[in-house]
Amino acid sequence: MGAERGYHHGDLRNALLAATTELVRERGARGFSVSEAARRVGVSSSAPYRHFADRGAMLAAAAVRGFTELEERFARLPAADALTDLAGQLATEYLSFARQDPARFEVMFAHGVDKTEHEDLLRQATGVQERFEAALSPYLAQADTTRRAAELWALAHGVATLAVGGSVQHVLPDEHISELADSTARAWARGVVGDR
Repeated sequence: MGAERGYHHGDLRNALLAATTELVRERGARGFSVSEAARRVGVSSSAPYRHFADRGAMLAAAAVRGFTELEERFARLPAADALTDLAGQLATEYLSFARQDPARFEVMFAHGVDKTEHEDLLRQATGVQERFEAALSPYLAQADTTRRAAELWALAHGVATLAVGGSVQHVLPDEHISELADSTARAWARGVVGDR
């Protein structure tokens, strides 16, 4: 009843996105269904289709929120004096973001959601890449920025994925995983500086 009332006030879309993330938290992206999200919000199984074309569109919209939040966090990082400091900052912030809400992180990279089919998602994911590029550009030759930004993102994402999936805790105590992100990113940065 409350959810139906919320829909009339324009809140159904946001309620469905919250239910999407909650379901991913419980079941993973593959276990998410539109009908279950609708049930949780208290609307008919056809109601979500007023806002989303299909299951992929719901996941994509939830992912857009995640990418937006990640970009905002990067925008608040303090300036760094050296590439090594910057790389460490970006990698540890990325890890912190992923660990803060693993469901949000999973939605952002959900299997079966092709970013090229969802314009808003592609734009927001590209914005994160551009944030990496902008942060690195004062330290790198322009020709290297795109590739180096993708390398650093891949490195940060790898550590975050291992940590969120519980796949590195057998090697390092939980409290030292952020040190792994920092030291790995700094080693990458030293290699980049040495390559020039």
